[in-house]
Amino acid sequence: MNKIVLIFLVLSVCSYADEPPDWEEFIVQSENKKWSAVVLRQGESKEPWEDNWVLNVYEGFYVSSPAPNILPTWSSSYNPSGYSGGYLSNDGSAFSYVEFWYYPNHPVVQIYRQECNIQKNGSYFKVGSKLQQTASHQLWLKEGGNVKYYTTEGKLFLQLETVKGLRRVKAVCNEKT
Repeated sequence: MNKIVLIFLVLSVCSYADEPPDWEEFIVQSENKKWSAVVLRQGESKEPWEDNWVLNVYEGFYVSSPAPNILPTWSSSYNPSGYSGGYLSNDGSAFSYVEFWYYPNHPVVQIYRQECNIQKNGSYFKVGSKLQQTASHQLWLKEGGNVKYYTTEGKLFLQLETVKGLRRVKAVCNEKT
C-alpha cells in the first residue's frame, strides 16, 4: 500500500514539474489559416537568449519557413521566453505570446504589431495571489482555457480565460487598455 501512495505522490509531483525552455524557432498560423507567423533566431551565439530574434508575419498558410524570395507582410523584433507558441489574429495584424506562468511584475502577455509592441504584467489582470502552484511557478490561465482575438467597434482585443474568469487586453497601439 505504501508503494502505491509513493508512486501516486511521485506522479503528482511530475505532473506539476516545470518544462525547461527549448529555445527553438517556430511557426504559428491564424485560426482561419490565412496568415502565418514565423519566429526566427538571428545569430549564432553560444546561448540562444543572447541572440536577437525576429517575428515575421506572412499572408498564407506555411508549415515551414517561406522561401527567401517571399517577403513578410510585416516584421518585428521578438523577445522570446524560450518556449514556442503564440496566437496570430485572423487578419494577420497582431501576434501575441502569453506566459503559462504568472509573474505579477513581469510581462505575461506580449502583443506584437507592425506599429508597436504591447506588454502587460501579471498584476494588470487582477487574478489575485492564491493561484495553483507548480514545482516553481504559479499558474494563472484556466487549464484548457481559450485565448483568442476578437474585434469590437473596430478595435482588436486579445481575450484570455484565466483561473479568475475572462480578461482582455486592447491590442491597439498608442491607446490605454
